[in-house]
Amino acid sequence: MEFSGKKVTVVGTGISGIGAVGLLNAVGAEVVLYDGNEKLKIEDIEKKLGTYKAEIVLGELTKELTDSSDLLVISPGVPIDSPVVKAFEAAGVPVWGEVELAYAFDKGKVLAITGTNGKTTTTALVGEIVKAWNPKTIVVGNIGIPYTELCDTTDDDSATVAEISSFQLETIVDFHPNVSAILNLTPDHLNRHYTFENYGNVKKSITKNQTEDDVVVLNYDDDHTRAMAEGIRPRVVYFSRLEKPAGGVYVEDGHIVIEANGEKIDVLALKDLILLGSHNVENVLAAVGISYYMGVPVNVIRDVAVSFKAV
Repeated sequence: MEFSGKKVTVVGTGISGIGAVGLLNAVGAEVVLYDGNEKLKIEDIEKKLGTYKAEIVLGELTKELTDSSDLLVISPGVPIDSPVVKAFEAAGVPVWGEVELAYAFDKGKVLAITGTNGKTTTTALVGEIVKAWNPKTIVVGNIGIPYTELCDTTDDDSATVAEISSFQLETIVDFHPNVSAILNLTPDHLNRHYTFENYGNVKKSITKNQTEDDVVVLNYDDDHTRAMAEGIRPRVVYFSRLEKPAGGVYVEDGHIVIEANGEKIDVLALKDLILLGSHNVENVLAAVGISYYMGVPVNVIRDVAVSFKAV
């Protein structure tokens, strides 16, 4: 989409919405910042915006706004089946989330991590590993830094490490990570997704635009994520704390090893990790797999992983 001169409505006045406004300003869009809470104070929102520019609309949604908008960008907290989103869809307006908007401007390789638990620790560790290998690395998303704030700093040589929630995955269109990961799956956010099956399908959608040239890292020890390998295009690499899946990343004799190209690569000894607990062993296993298939050398992975402290 060409954004210059287009009218884009952003829903939500939190950090995600404000970040989207900033990016849209930079590409010449005409921005309306909308929030259905009419009790909010415009001056408070203006303080959040700082130097960013947007027409602020609060309260009732008008047909004039839906009909005149070229794109709707929603914050993760806005359900896709909300009356606001349905009104824009009825007017034929495309609906994107902040992640999709940012991805449209990302010029480098993208690595995306989702799951019910351990996302932030794993994303932070992967971010440190990849950054040690490639200084042109940004760490964004659900970890607390809006993707839209940093996507315009990327270039052909950069890497983006993104923690992606199920709320953010609901609105992806073309978002295409080179390496993705689904760490685990337990019932969560069912007030939003209604059923565990829907929740799992949303998580699995992180792979929907990946190709055979891409990689998805899945938890072999979780029945739900292990089953996600069926019917998806990217190459599947399993990580496991309990088993030794072929071609995967697993624990053997107290060491994390990568099985690749018919050989076993010793990455690190568990006793050298600062992170404690079986859940953190799983986080490190995932991070090792993700980083390795992003192209990071094993010695860099080892050096960062053994010095990494909990978030």
